[in-house]
Amino acid sequence: MTAAAPQLQRILGEALNEGGWFGDAHASQVRQAVREPDEAARTARIEELIAEETRMGMLIGVAVGWELARELGKMPDQGEDEPETSGGT
Repeated sequence: MTAAAPQLQRILGEALNEGGWFGDAHASQVRQAVREPDEAARTARIEELIAEETRMGMLIGVAVGWELARELGKMPDQGEDEPETSGGT
């Protein structure tokens, strides 16, 4: 996992960029937050931007994880037991 982390970070950055997260609207929000004259309000705005970016990253990470699991599920059986499913018959 440690070796894959830089690649995963790049993929996440690309997904956020392609999804428009780092577009003009986000850049504008960052500039507005930085220019906020009241320190407490500036801090709150910056913390909210960080929280939103974190949530977006987590959502994209989950989506990538689901897709990876689907792709790995397509791999030929390599002799391991099949995972059990709930509601068995």
